[in-house]
Amino acid sequence: MELPDVIGFTLDEALSEIRDKGFFVDKVLVTKPVKATEPLGTGRVVRLLLIDEVKVQVIVAHQDYEKGGVQYGI
Repeated sequence: MELPDVIGFTLDEALSEIRDKGFFVDKVLVTKPVKATEPLGTGRVVRLLLIDEVKVQVIVAHQDYEKGGVQYGI
């Protein structure tokens, strides 16, 4: 079975496509910059990792994040 090409899809679209192709989503991980606080914008799939024959891990990043740290008043 070939992994579906869901890079750039929203999480909901990607999960639906992955399941339709016969794969099981093991984990969804969200990546973000170190000083980021709250996500802004739509989360999009940036990577898909095959864990075993039918299990995949989905890595998502949001389009932008609120900034944290001293220079931003936090």
